[in-house]
This record gives sequence, structure tokens and C-alpha cells, in this order.
Amino acid sequence: MPMWALAALAILGGLAIGRFVTAGGDGQRTERGDASVSASAAAGGTVAALEAAVDARPDDPVAWRSLGSAYVQEAVKTSDPAFYGLAERAFDEATALAPDDPGILVGRGALQLSLHRFAEAEELGERATRGLPGNADALGVLVDAQVELGRYDEAAETVQAMLDARPALPALARTSYQRELRGDLTGAEEAMRRAVVAGAASAFDRAFVTSLLGDVQRAQGDLDGALASYDEALDVSPGLVSAELGRAHVLAATGDLDVATAVVEGVVERFPAPNALFLLAELQSAAGDEAAEQDTIDLVRVTSRLQQEAGQIVDLELALFEADIAEDLDLAVDLAQAAYDARPENVFAADALAWALHRSGDSEGAVRYVEEAVRLDTANAPLRYHAAAVLAATGDDAGAVEQLEAALVAGPAFSPRYVEDVMALADRLGVAVAVATDS
Repeated sequence: MPMWALAALAILGGLAIGRFVTAGGDGQRTERGDASVSASAAAGGTVAALEAAVDARPDDPVAWRSLGSAYVQEAVKTSDPAFYGLAERAFDEATALAPDDPGILVGRGALQLSLHRFAEAEELGERATRGLPGNADALGVLVDAQVELGRYDEAAETVQAMLDARPALPALARTSYQRELRGDLTGAEEAMRRAVVAGAASAFDRAFVTSLLGDVQRAQGDLDGALASYDEALDVSPGLVSAELGRAHVLAATGDLDVATAVVEGVVERFPAPNALFLLAELQSAAGDEAAEQDTIDLVRVTSRLQQEAGQIVDLELALFEADIAEDLDLAVDLAQAAYDARPENVFAADALAWALHRSGDSEGAVRYVEEAVRLDTANAPLRYHAAAVLAATGDDAGAVEQLEAALVAGPAFSPRYVEDVMALADRLGVAVAVATDS
């Protein structure tokens, strides 16, 4: 097993027995009652400062609320499941001190979003917006939950309320995603550029939005522009996982699999985030490195167990992983069905179920879910390729051509896993393919 994988397993081993420790300025462990509230050396100065503030003012609900929100942000930044429990404890302390504070509802809503518990997040978002009308953070929780639940028309109305209240970065970034969901990549890029220009209070937020801009550019096949955005994001927030993985996607798409793999291994060595492990397995599969791919599959299994133990729901993500990489197709169908049952209006849940059924040999049964998945003309290359493959398998070549052409807007190498299959399907259907080159 390579050294990066051993390092990742060591990290996971520590988390698995509940050693949620962070080094503060003096490197010492801090305690809150009977539980450690620090989560790993990944936590930065903000968390350390807020922990110090709680030490100094243990009866201050704002300090506890702020600490809980900081833990949620660390969970998003690092994918470290330890932060979920820490955030919950901090919000519990805040609620005990100020039970009517709607700001705590916002924090709890963000936590539920991180845990993929979207119905709970929606309820918290609704309560928070009643207590804080026009508040961007409260509206943000609500719209994100609505999107994940597939309530797209309601989400559009909530985004408009955000824009009406304050057309700043949070509203503009979500406007971009609304457009992307409906296939308007030009409009999505324009809104995301406005979001970047609008700026944010934190370097992390600025970097994260710049990384999202890179994702939109990559979805349009603008690999040079995407790479520039990822590099800019990393200049602002070094080590930002989304930007590192975006860079790896661009490198892989232009044929530099070795460097792309090294970038992702660097991310995994710092912390084995599931999306990093998924991409790493794809790259290893594309390179034909079966032994390394199996090591990564094993890490995914451990990571997923930890996520689930921390309360996170990962059915949708794991369904696609099982269908494409691990190839436990019965499990893929079960996971995808669970994800769809929880979010039957979500286009990505429909896509996952369609793809799992197709991969398991039931392409005819997949068609109804393909129709649901593409109903918004969502600009997502894997989703559109899945649709093309299912339709081609059931004899609907005209529909397959339409979906494959939509997928190819991002270029044929939008996924290391699919590139050979995409080229083969394009050849069979007579669809022209523009091959990306390393510039």
C-alpha cells in the first residue's frame, strides 16, 4: 500500500475511535465538559480563536453559535466528520443559553445541509427566515435545501428574495447554480463572475466562489479559463480541496494523468475527502493500476462508514461510486433507490437511479428516471452522458445523440472513467468529438 494511503488510514483510524483533537496555539488539547471540542490540526486560527472566546465567555450564546458555525465550515473545507459532532454540541450550548435566537437556526441549518439531511435543513431554514426576514444566511439555508430536495421553482423564488434583499456574493453564486441547473452555462458564468467581483468577508468564501467559477468554465469546455480560476482560488486559500480537485480534472482532461493523480494523492494525504477518493479511483482505473484502485476503494469504504457514523447521508454519492468503480451493482441500485425515495424530485437522484439500473442490466427500467433527470436540461456532463448511454441501449438513437452532444460541451474527457466509453458511443452514433489538448 502506498505511503499516502497509509497516512490516510492513520487519520481515519484516529477519527474512528473518537479522538477529535486539534492543536491550538500551544498545541494543547482543550475540553468542554466530558467531550473534546477540537477536531484535527486542519482547523485554522479562526476555530482556535473562537474556542478561546468560549473559554473566556462560556455563558455567551453568540460565542457558542459562532464556534458551531466555524466547525461547520471546517467540515465543508476538510470533509472531516469529526466536526459534525462538535458543531452539534456547540449549537446545543448556544440554544441552552438563547433558545429563541434565530441565528442558531441558521447554523443548525447549515449543519444539516452538510450532513445531507435536506428536509431537516429546509424546516430550519423556514423557521430562520421567519425570525430573520431578508437575511441572506437564513435564505441561503432555505434555498440550498430546496434545491437538494428538487423544489426548483421554490428555490428560484427564494434566490430572487436573496437578490432583492442584497445582490451580493451569496445570492449571485446561487443564481449561477440556478442557471446551470437549467442549462444556461453562459448565464451561470456571468452570475458567478459577478459573485467573484462582489467579494466576501472571508478569503475562504472568495476562494470557494472562484473555484466554482472554474467549475462552470470547465463545464463549458474552457479548460484554460478553468485552470486559471482554480489557480487564483489556491492563491487566496492554499490547499482548498475543490480547487485542487478542479485542477486535477483539467490535468486529466488534457492527458496528464500522472500529475493529476499526484495532485489528488496530495489532497487525500492531508485528509481522505470522499470526492477526492472518488476521483483518485477514477484516475487509477483510467491508468490501469488495479492494485492502487483497490486500495482507494477500501479507503472509500472506511470513509463512508465514518460519514454514516457521524450522521451524514451519502446514498447518492455511494450509488454512483458502486455503479462505476466498485461495481457492486446490487448495492448501487439499493443505494440509488434510497436516495431517490428521499429526494424524488431531485434530478441527480433520478440520474443515479437511472444509471445504477442501466449498469445492472435494466436499461428499460432506467428510461423513466432518465426522463426525470434531464427535464431541466441541466448542464452536467456525467448526467447527460448517462442519459445518452441509457437511451442508446434502448434503441432511442435520436435521443441519445441529443444527450451526448449536450455532454460533449464539456469535452470528451469530462470524466477519466468515461472517456473511452464516450468516444465509443460517439463513434457508434456518428457524433463529432473535439479532442482537448494540453496547452
